Amino acid sequence: MKAVIFDLDNTLIDWKDEFIFALENVLKELGLSFSKEKIEMINNAIDEVENHYEKLTKKDFLEFVNRMCKVNLSKEFVDKLIDAQKECSYFDEEVRDTLEYLSKKYKLYLITNWFTETQEGRLEKAGILKYFTKVYGADINYYKPSIKAFEVILKMYEAKDCVYVGDSLKKDILPALNVGMNVIWKTTEENENYQTIKLIKELKNIL
Repeated sequence: MKAVIFDLDNTLIDWKDEFIFALENVLKELGLSFSKEKIEMINNAIDEVENHYEKLTKKDFLEFVNRMCKVNLSKEFVDKLIDAQKECSYFDEEVRDTLEYLSKKYKLYLITNWFTETQEGRLEKAGILKYFTKVYGADINYYKPSIKAFEVILKMYEAKDCVYVGDSLKKDILPALNVGMNVIWKTTEENENYQTIKLIKELKNIL
């Protein structure tokens, strides 16, 4: 094994309520007053964007949210949201220890369905960006589960020399298997078809 590739959200860093708080704060900063229902609708649209495009762009992102939620948010909203979410970095301290251990044996990469700038900011704030050789967001790469999202790794390594670690069967595990990578599924489910872990620290015993 030469490379370990990770998903980020709900794999290394939990997707917490702080994201909805970041959204609310950005809207307030822009002087926009929306109901809780409308804010939840915007948040849901943000989550849905990745199911409608091949890559992530600010233009597509903004147009999709505005269209789905019948609002008129500006480009400034996107820029401020990207910055605000850099502060969303809650994670388990044992993740740091595991990444430090793995980085001494393998090259570590991250493939995420969000803006690279935001994700690098979160990793930096959490003190774990230094363990990754490269972070590939959907703005410089492709959205998972497209196998195109994994090709950036396959240009550097044979698939058999890589292991992919993620929490989504559909977006992480199955497409990684389809390109020939080894996989480790982070899940609370009991499953005999895939190697699984419940906690990232378990990787130290596997890899």
